[in-house]
Amino acid sequence: MQRSLLRAGFLSASCLALALGSASAQVAPAPSGPAAAKTDPNEVITLSVFEVSTNKDLGYQSANAAEVTRMNTPIENIPMNLTIFNSQFMEDILATDTSDLLAFEASAQRTTENDGFLARGSASVGANFLNGFAQATGNGSQPLANIDRVEVIRGPAAVLYGAGGYGGTINRITKQPQPKPFYRARTILRDKSSIRIEGDANFGYLPFGKKRFLFRLNGVHERGYTWFGQSKKEDSFAPSFTWQIAPQTKLVLEYLYNWRETQGSWETPIHNGDLKGITTGDGTYHILPRKINWVEPEDYRRQYRNVGSYNFQHAFSRDLQFRSQFQFEGKEQKLYEHQAASSGLTILKDTALMPRLFRDQPRRTYGYNSRHELVWQKSTGPLHHRMLFGFGTVEVYDYNTSYLAVRAHGGITNPSRLYGDGRLSTANAGNPYNYFPNLTYQQFLADPTLAGFNINNYMPINLFDRAAEGPTWVGPHRPYNYLDACTKTVTANQDYYFNDVFSFAKDRLWIMAGLRHSEVERRTIAFASGSYPNKVLRSSAPTVSQNTSATTNSTGAVWHLNRSHTLSLYANLNTSFNPEFRSQPDGSRLDPEEGKQKEIGLRFSFLDGRLTGLFTYFDILQDNVTKADPDPDRTGYYIQVSGQRSTGFELSWNARITDQWLVFGGVADTDARNDITGEAKDLQPQYRFTMFNRYNFERGWLKGLNVSLGTIYTGERPVNPANSRNEPDWSPVPEWWRVDATVGYKWKPKRSKYSYDASFKVSNLFDNREIYYVAERHRYTIDPGLDWQVVMGVRF
Repeated sequence: MQRSLLRAGFLSASCLALALGSASAQVAPAPSGPAAAKTDPNEVITLSVFEVSTNKDLGYQSANAAEVTRMNTPIENIPMNLTIFNSQFMEDILATDTSDLLAFEASAQRTTENDGFLARGSASVGANFLNGFAQATGNGSQPLANIDRVEVIRGPAAVLYGAGGYGGTINRITKQPQPKPFYRARTILRDKSSIRIEGDANFGYLPFGKKRFLFRLNGVHERGYTWFGQSKKEDSFAPSFTWQIAPQTKLVLEYLYNWRETQGSWETPIHNGDLKGITTGDGTYHILPRKINWVEPEDYRRQYRNVGSYNFQHAFSRDLQFRSQFQFEGKEQKLYEHQAASSGLTILKDTALMPRLFRDQPRRTYGYNSRHELVWQKSTGPLHHRMLFGFGTVEVYDYNTSYLAVRAHGGITNPSRLYGDGRLSTANAGNPYNYFPNLTYQQFLADPTLAGFNINNYMPINLFDRAAEGPTWVGPHRPYNYLDACTKTVTANQDYYFNDVFSFAKDRLWIMAGLRHSEVERRTIAFASGSYPNKVLRSSAPTVSQNTSATTNSTGAVWHLNRSHTLSLYANLNTSFNPEFRSQPDGSRLDPEEGKQKEIGLRFSFLDGRLTGLFTYFDILQDNVTKADPDPDRTGYYIQVSGQRSTGFELSWNARITDQWLVFGGVADTDARNDITGEAKDLQPQYRFTMFNRYNFERGWLKGLNVSLGTIYTGERPVNPANSRNEPDWSPVPEWWRVDATVGYKWKPKRSKYSYDASFKVSNLFDNREIYYVAERHRYTIDPGLDWQVVMGVRF
């Protein structure tokens, strides 16, 4: 593996050195004469084949995409369903992380607090990217502090993005230094005594280097609390530097430091399929609190992320251009927290209890990614080709350690376990569901053993009155954490890919065809030996190696129905795969997940480009989808399901009704179910609708005022069948609406270089507290209710 990494690094250095040598040759002194007089050594040439200029964006409309084909390509010529959230849209919805944007992506449905989502009925495996490189998952949604735009590709995109991402791929593109200096800052105040300060300083050309060096710096500082009351902190800074080495050669260096400290969003237990409350032993019905969290003040999820990259581009000629990219991502994460175990529930006479444990989980992940691409533009008869040849490597080193306290559910009756030292295996830690109708909470606090809780384990949470809770532990010492896991995992990919975009018939017909071959290796060392809670740490352990490979393909076509390209038909066929490295407890291996898609669509542009949109039909089939075995006697085993199909229609629109009125939105009708069993995909809504309206007053006494209205609808969804207490299926998850409203004002004092803006935003205007993003038979998690923020900004 180390040899592979050295090989990748040597290749990156070799490619860079080769192109730098060529660049140096091109900037060598030119011979005297008329030809030399035409050459300006300070002239800067934009390498547009790899880059997109946002200067042509109109409102929320972007004409070109940067990373969808790895080349600057007009969206109208791409045979794929693509959504671009540009900087104007991100600014207008006051977005601070990716989840704010995905809320307005009609094809996507959030399922976790960590950017997990369903898209077109498929989970987001390997679907989050930064400048085209896959990112390690972490706690919380990905930040947008240094992000210029976000491109969402609906459907598989394996040829250019690799494994996974069947339903969609999210790629965040960073801000680049610009020639003209500008400075922006904004402060966000929220209703939970929270403050967030963001800064964007574009210094333009540096005062040395004859206009060859550009510099930009972005930063964030945040302290505060969530709507539920969890602590939330963030610091980040992101410098970027551009060196125009020669007119045909450019090097961009970027770095991101991001530190976050948050607390968990634990699920709330459900009993008898009732999401609103629980009946206690005395017959009283208690409403479950909504604006609450299940954490302790000392809990934290701390995460450091460092991302450094270079992007080297060189034009050998106008028709032959090269790019070499490298990205390092280091993520160090530590979870130190009480864990609310919604898998358990104990009902007393006058309250209900949720067990808890404690976990200490340090984790370090280091990723080394490289990509080298050559674009050759060539005409062969009537065909005009733009061919992309690429080679990429990925090596990820993951070090994961976990120490867990005993998950004490209660209901223990064996005296040796109930009165022992608390060192219990999960199987002996009690029953997930217990009912003590004659035991009061005060009696429980006086003697927890009456409800089957060992005093040497953590005490449960009072679901209805946290203020009346006793201490988290009552034994002679704090409960011990026991080793649960200690692993080192190394994953290495090598990818070879080719993509050709060519046109003919006077550019009325565009064809895209691509092929990718991926070789994946994973090596795992498990240093923990034995059974919990008696595992021991070995100094050395055997390495388990797994290898897989796959070849994926993509073909598509765009037919412009008229010369003005205002009506276009497109179609595509794509395949994708995702390696499955998990194995069954008996050692047997699991097959890789595979998928394929058929898609056809009509793209339109009316009213001289003021109204653009896309109507699409898609059909995605996945095989070997891995799920936990629901059989209680096969805990830890997996089943693989084939025939997981998603079909549906999507309509999206992006409009400038007038120069002042902008509208963005979409609707999705998705039928996701298993072809063989007919079982619907859990948590996937059939219908989803989003729309965002903004109106800017530019005349009269209201000049400078702006108003925005965001509307989101998600239809009913099947409940996730996961179940720890034999709770009934309470499907469907209720449908919901969310409305966000913003009022803002922009002004610039006379004879001042400073422009100011102020906004007041109310999210979830009607305080809907029935918006569930985790929904299983035995537990749920909701989105925040009504939340407001005041935003003040300055730019010059």
